Order: sequence, then C-alpha cells, then structure tokens
Amino acid sequence: MDVATKKRRLVFVSNTSWSLWNFRLELMRTLRESGFDVVTVAPKDDYSQYLEREFRHYNLRNLDRKGANLFKDFKLFMEFVKLYGEIEPDLVINFTIKPNIYSSIAAKLLGIPSISVLSGLGYVFLRKSFMKNLVKALYLAAFRCNRYVVFLNKHDLQELKNITGSKGIVIPGEGVNPSFFSPDICKREEKRKFIFLFIGRFLKDKGIVELIEASKKLYNDNKNFQLWLLGGVDRGNPASLKESNLEELRKFPFVKIFPFTRDVRPYICGSDCVVLPSYREGLSRTLLEAMSMEKPIITTDVPGCKDVCFDGLNGLVVKPRDTEELYLAMKKMVKLPPEKRTFMGKSGRKLILEKFSKQIILKKYVELIEEVLHQ
Repeated sequence: MDVATKKRRLVFVSNTSWSLWNFRLELMRTLRESGFDVVTVAPKDDYSQYLEREFRHYNLRNLDRKGANLFKDFKLFMEFVKLYGEIEPDLVINFTIKPNIYSSIAAKLLGIPSISVLSGLGYVFLRKSFMKNLVKALYLAAFRCNRYVVFLNKHDLQELKNITGSKGIVIPGEGVNPSFFSPDICKREEKRKFIFLFIGRFLKDKGIVELIEASKKLYNDNKNFQLWLLGGVDRGNPASLKESNLEELRKFPFVKIFPFTRDVRPYICGSDCVVLPSYREGLSRTLLEAMSMEKPIITTDVPGCKDVCFDGLNGLVVKPRDTEELYLAMKKMVKLPPEKRTFMGKSGRKLILEKFSKQIILKKYVELIEEVLHQ
C-alpha cells in the first residue's frame, strides 16, 4: 500500500475486553468507518471474542487488575513495548489505571503519541492510602508522555490539574445513541408494582449496600415495589460483593437479580426509575442511557452523577453513603404523580439530545485524534 494512502492505525487499550466492548464500541466503529485501522488490546475475557469479530485484537497476558506487584507491572510494561513494536500504531488511546500508566510510558519510549482517558478516578481515589499517593506519582510520570489527558467531568480534572497541567481536557462521556436508547421501543404494559432498577457491577462504591438498606426500609412502608439488580460481582475489584452476598439478597422478597446482558434496554423499559447511589463516577453511562429512554433517575451528589442529574428536573439527588436520604428519595419517587415522573423522563432525554448524544461526543473525540495525528 502506498504511504500516502496507508490507513492510520489506532490502538485502544483497557484493563478488560468487556469495558472496550461496552463503553468504547461506538467510538471504535465510528473511527473505523472514518478510515482508521482500529486495533484493540486488553486481557482475555468473555468479550474478547466479540472484539475479535470486528477488529484486530491482542490479548494482554500480564495485566493484573487487583495486583500491586511492581515486578508484574514491569512485565506488563515490557509487553506493551513488544506489542507496539509489532503493531506500529500511529496513536495509542489508553483507558483505566494500568494502561494509562504503563502503556503511555511504553508508547513514549517508542516515539508513539498517546492519549489517556480517565473514565473515573475509581476505587483507589476513594480512599486515603499509600496506594493513592503511589498512583498519583505514577500518573505524574505517565501524563508527561501523553499529548492529552481526557477526563469525563470537570471535578476529576480539577483534582489532578496539578499533574496534567494544560494537557487535561474534559469530554463528557462516550456519548449515547438516542435512536438506540429510545423510549419508542418500550411497549405500554400495566404493571402491578413500581420497579427500581440498578445497572452495574455490584460494588460497594456504587452504593449497592445503601441501596439494599434503603429498600428494606421502603419495604416496611410499601410492599408494592421491586428492586431489580442487573449486573454481577467483579472478582477483580476489592469493593465487589461476593457470590455468597447474592444468595442472601435473593432471600428478600423485593429483590430480583439479573445477570449482565449485552442489551439493557428491555430492563430499562420495564422499570419506573433507575437508581445509582454511587460514591463517584467518571460520567455514568447507566444514567445517560436511562435518561435517553425517558426514565427518571435517583443518584448522588458526587462527580460523574451530579453532572447529569438536576434535582427535581430529571430526577432526585441525594447525599452519598446516606441510607436515610436514599430511602426518602425512593419513597418520594414512588409517590410522585405519574405526570411528574413523565416530565422528569422527558427532561432527561432533552438533556441527552442537547449535551450527551453520540453525535456530539464522538465528534469531539474524532477532532482530538485528528489534532494529535497532525501535530
């Protein structure tokens, strides 16, 4: 192929194939359709097969999500160096902590430009610990290797502004396809019970413990509701519930647990309100999808959640880690007149169309990538 017509090669890197498939797929497809050669790099899991069907995919062998072993991390760094020497990318785009650090440094060593995306500050930054300070120090070294560092909300950017400097920018999420996540696909059905829906990994940092406790209190007042939990445990995350916890949850008459699914829309359709009492997010994809389907939401006054929920407009906002306030918000939501919940749902979709649609967000990423490639 002539050099002038050679496709520019982009590598997307994350700590799971699942996250690339679930959160970056629209962007990767858009870039491929725009003429880029898109390559994916992540550890092997159940979603690797889906990536392999659409892109050239490489399985990382040495990425240990929950480990803090510097010898293992050095092996990961060397794996990145070897991989990028083979792939010869024009640009590397990193997601999640270890790729943000070790992939960025490896790319710099080989003279390859890179962008790091912080989809949230995550488990490490929610606690004061030696690990938090270590990650900040490693970020300081890694971000010097990046052309840009992308944050999903302004609060995370502000927290690391002294590390990123002028390289830090905000792009709010990955974008939601309002045609796919549309209320028009939902059938009108008479339901006997009010349905609250939680979507995500069953992590304590997502507020699932407070959600269960608040639901217990609500059940003492009102037996006419259910709490649907759509997701599962995350064995690689120390904040995750365990399988034994799920067995206990199934004993509650108001709880229904559903496994991860590639299409969450039927569950959103079946719900009356989507709840995410998280301690912190990058920018909650779950809430954006619910808003796009005209569902009211309940979430917390924290970065990545308060950026999309405006109390009384498209949902209710509560304090994080506050079971009582969450219980009162759920009680209020059940008692709201249907026309008020309908207003909240329509207000949420309006916000999606104005600020968070796929077309708006993906355009920002494509422009950023083009800028870096032309520097």
